[in-house]
Amino acid sequence: MTETKFSMLEVDLTSEKSRVVDVTEDVKKYLGARGLANKLIWDLVPQGADALGPDNILHIGVGPLTGLMGDKTILSFKSPLTGWAGRSSVSGYIGEEIVKAQYNAGILIKGKAKKPVYLYVYDDKVEIRDASDLWGKWKQETEVTLRDRLNHQTGEMFGVLCIGPAGENLVRYANATTEFVHSASKWGCGAVMGSKNLKAIAVRGTRGPVYADHRRVWELFRNYATSPRTASLKLGRSRFGASASPPTLLRYAAEGIKNNHLSYHEIVEKTNHLEHHLKYNVWIDGCPGCASPCFVPFFQNNKRGAFAGEIRHDNVGGLVANIMLGYEEVLEISALEDELGMDGEELGGIVAWAMDLYEHGIITREDLGGIDLQWGNVEATCELLKKIAYKEGRAPAALAEGFRRAYKVFGDESKWYAFEVHGCAAPTYDVRNKHSGWGLIYGTSHNGARMGFGLGSALQEAATICMFAASPFVQLWGSEEEAVRQFLSPVCGWDLTVDDVKDIALRNYYFNRCVSLREGYHPSKDDYLPPRAFDEPITDKYGTTWVWDHADWEKAKRNYYVDTLRLTEAGLPPREGLKRLGLDFVIPVLEPMDAIG
Repeated sequence: MTETKFSMLEVDLTSEKSRVVDVTEDVKKYLGARGLANKLIWDLVPQGADALGPDNILHIGVGPLTGLMGDKTILSFKSPLTGWAGRSSVSGYIGEEIVKAQYNAGILIKGKAKKPVYLYVYDDKVEIRDASDLWGKWKQETEVTLRDRLNHQTGEMFGVLCIGPAGENLVRYANATTEFVHSASKWGCGAVMGSKNLKAIAVRGTRGPVYADHRRVWELFRNYATSPRTASLKLGRSRFGASASPPTLLRYAAEGIKNNHLSYHEIVEKTNHLEHHLKYNVWIDGCPGCASPCFVPFFQNNKRGAFAGEIRHDNVGGLVANIMLGYEEVLEISALEDELGMDGEELGGIVAWAMDLYEHGIITREDLGGIDLQWGNVEATCELLKKIAYKEGRAPAALAEGFRRAYKVFGDESKWYAFEVHGCAAPTYDVRNKHSGWGLIYGTSHNGARMGFGLGSALQEAATICMFAASPFVQLWGSEEEAVRQFLSPVCGWDLTVDDVKDIALRNYYFNRCVSLREGYHPSKDDYLPPRAFDEPITDKYGTTWVWDHADWEKAKRNYYVDTLRLTEAGLPPREGLKRLGLDFVIPVLEPMDAIG
């Protein structure tokens, strides 16, 4: 069986040139997407480079299993929000188009264009095209305009990934979206695109994926898609998508209420996923390679117009009870955040913080450009979102920079009210809740308080497996590593063991942490929780009180480093582990920084 070769499209916006690079050897070592991107960032982004400068890169990552075990495209870069390793994960068809164009190791974007542009990729035809007429447009109009234009020119339907005004204006948690609501949200990929004057990426592939053994790949996928063993699991996922998770988390004190001050409030009962589903959901869709579709969009009309979007805990979880609203009231805000192009999870914490500061007189109506930012006010929230996206006014412009930079504007008094970890809002999975919350996960992450943590994500986001699609594979093959091994054999022509797959995951996890360590992250100064996690207990609806004791936190953190993350007790990658996994080249860089265990 012939081994598959892996090709990456490299585009330099500064020189306006492109080339195809064979990265097969790196893919063998790191798989694709986020795994390969660690190597690209380490090699190509100078240490200490400005995340919003031309030296940063953007890797639009696919991998060997894109379109086979769910479909995730992983955008990797140095984060403008944290300054550390960043990634944004997006569903939809854009990754499949890249694979069908036979860039099965993704697209690497370097440099900065002289004016607004979009990247046009139609199989082996690659062009950097003028986007001056698209610059300034909101997301939906951008995507519709570009899709229609390219369909008229070619007769084909392109996958489009684009930014909105927030990305153009370098809001540090700006996102990029495809198919209007699939969002690459975390750590500011939209701001990186904006900093490069890159409005959109449009891709159409017609050549199909390249596998070592197509017949065997089809047999494995058919087994996954049709097995009665996984039918009930897939049916449950596709019935409600992720809309059921926010009300569940709210009732167990694991989703923020009133800027994470409260553990339960009657406002929680206004978030009912069954009522929402019956009133506003019409159809269900899934990504390529997924037999358990979870895309459940909503459609709503109110006095201000018609709105559409999707409910998930990490795009609205911090914008329901955390700003004292229910599902029905937050739908308009959800649609607006997508149109403007910002991460809903970051906004959930930022807006709740702003309401808290307004209530306590730390920011004023004048600071907000005339907005009366009361709890639960939909109109005021929408106006604030617009001002943040365009950086209009003292407070909105500061909020656009994220918590850590906004402290310098609002003063030390504002810090206690901020519910953030590593500079990232933490309105979902309340870190105090030791059962349903993610205190240890968020508090030890070298990326920030977001999904994309730990060894599981290191494998998933290199193989581009969707975490929501992974469960049926585990049911069939016993573990995620075994499922990946089963598919990699016919896809790539590789003969791997489960231990080989585990090593790939550990190698990618260590390497990603090393990128952040090189860029200034260090667990000794950064791995902690907000003061309120220790000072302000919360009690859930069922009577359990949650809060951290400082000594318990430090002990739990040390154990988590060692037992779960395979690090030293100081949270550092172990020297011998780096050597065994072929990462010894990072040691001379990190050792002078006291960043090797």
